[in-house]
Amino acid sequence: MKKLSLIISLSLIISLVFVTGCDKKTASENKVDEPNTSENNKEVDTDSSSNEESSSSDSNSNSSSSNNSKSEIKDNSSTSSTSNKQTNMSTKTSSSTKTIVGKTTKQYNIEKVNGVYYIKGILIANKSYALPSSYAPGGLKSEFTIAYNEMKKAALKEGISLSIVSGYRSYNTQATLYNNYVKRDGKKEADTYSARAGHSEHQSGLAADLNKISDSFGETKEGKWLANNCYKYGFILRYPKGKQSITGYVYEPWHFRFIGDEAKNLYNNGNWITLEEYLGIDSKY
Repeated sequence: MKKLSLIISLSLIISLVFVTGCDKKTASENKVDEPNTSENNKEVDTDSSSNEESSSSDSNSNSSSSNNSKSEIKDNSSTSSTSNKQTNMSTKTSSSTKTIVGKTTKQYNIEKVNGVYYIKGILIANKSYALPSSYAPGGLKSEFTIAYNEMKKAALKEGISLSIVSGYRSYNTQATLYNNYVKRDGKKEADTYSARAGHSEHQSGLAADLNKISDSFGETKEGKWLANNCYKYGFILRYPKGKQSITGYVYEPWHFRFIGDEAKNLYNNGNWITLEEYLGIDSKY
């Protein structure tokens, strides 16, 4: 009996040890399962990655069709671009229509671009050639300003001070000025010294009155300096003395117009040729 009891006791102990060992193993496996959560996440990532691959694969498979689509889009876009280009060119052509409307007495082409007249690339605004009311640079143009600043610096080195008294004028401003002069002096008189709306060079943004609006300005050191040096900077004395029958306006020693390199051809050693004479045009309403 004792032996039997001993055997039973030993069996119980062995069972207990076995069960405990199994529990430890399970705990250890559970412990591994926690990190496996991240592994599970990895698997999710992998699945995700797999999905990406799958989607990449789909995308690759779509990529071909997508590339074909892109190719089609590109072609379409190229066509569209060409088409747009043609449209733009057409718009540009229609918005910047250049027409030769005649020739001057010197056989220069008279071109009309968007309602503005040009001869030898020089914008024309006088009694015969008007600017449209829509022409509005909004201020003195950059070519004028750059050249004027250079001229001003050069003049200052010689003790000559230059300033702009009146620069750009809009179509409406000119209309108001002219109408006021007409009320004061009558139309015939006003037409000798003031331009009707659209016919003023001030509207072009390429002309300005300098220093002092007075006939006596021509006799000042500033007036003389301008009359003899402005051409070096692309400016002309627009309304010289004794040329009223040609320009349509009285002598204005203060009014200077920018025309660029052509200015030297009008200087004529101080005996100014008018723009009308140089180009072979008239200036009459």
